[in-house]
Amino acid sequence: MTNRSSRRRTIRLGMAGAALCISIAGAAFAQMPVATVATFADHYVYAGRSFDDLDRLEDAVLAAHPRGVRLEACGDGTDRALRAAAHRFRNLYLDLRHGAVDDTTCASASVPRAVPVRQRFGLPPYGVNDEAVDRWWHTISMP
Repeated sequence: MTNRSSRRRTIRLGMAGAALCISIAGAAFAQMPVATVATFADHYVYAGRSFDDLDRLEDAVLAAHPRGVRLEACGDGTDRALRAAAHRFRNLYLDLRHGAVDDTTCASASVPRAVPVRQRFGLPPYGVNDEAVDRWWHTISMP
């Protein structure tokens, strides 16, 4: 009798452990796999919305809980914006791609942009700490 009882408990414990593992794995896989951000010289486009501020872009991307970020450089002059976005999302998996403005991702990211209500100072995209970005790129590119 005790053999059957201990066997049942072992089976129940094993099933409970398997259910727990499956629920934890399901929560981990519920994250968005990769967030794709089209990077232009003066703004970013993510999920059909245009962002001229890197702080607002970061809030929108991190709200989706992505596993990684794919940064598509669209056109010329995107170096500053691309480097700043890579620095901002450095704790996630990064996929950096360079495309032309007429590529599929860049062409589909051509959304109408709102006219700013007030004039901001500095170079767009805003919210970029150029010194921190340069320091980070220097540490990863130098052995």
